[in-house]
Amino acid sequence: MRTIKKVYGYVTRVFEGKPQVLVFLHSNPKAGIQIPKGTVEANEDTFHAVIRELHF
Repeated sequence: MRTIKKVYGYVTRVFEGKPQVLVFLHSNPKAGIQIPKGTVEANEDTFHAVIRELHF
């Protein structure tokens, strides 16, 4: 069985005293609201994969 590694990142901040989490609308309307996430590429460590997914 082949393992596929996935990563996700939560970007948070406090704005005007209230906590917020970064979300975005996917380019496919059926996918809805999402957080940054994706698949770890071959020969990539999870740290660099999540940084890549957060960079947009």
